[in-house]
Amino acid sequence: MPAPEMTEEVKRDLQLIKMRNVLDPKRFYKKGEKKLPKYFQFGTVVESGADYYSGRLVKRERKKTIVDELLADDQRRSYYKRKFAEVQERQAQAPRRKFAKAKHGGRKRA
Repeated sequence: MPAPEMTEEVKRDLQLIKMRNVLDPKRFYKKGEKKLPKYFQFGTVVESGADYYSGRLVKRERKKTIVDELLADDQRRSYYKRKFAEVQERQAQAPRRKFAKAKHGGRKRA
């Protein structure tokens, strides 16, 4: 298997696959590797005739990359926005706590 060319689009797709446990809150995935793989291949999912109505994407829902497909879904996009806002709120409060500790020298006032 040859090592494919690492374009920005490919890097983004690999990072998304690596962080797939964040994408779906109802599924559990084992912890993966920390670095991106050197050798990999992308495939195409081919639906069977049994999946005609239940599990397939219609032509207009198919996108060029995984990232585009996930961002096109309105329910997922609202979930991502909500989670992003929660993380931003947590990070905005974290430096204040550290600053308060440093300001008082780590001691509690009596």
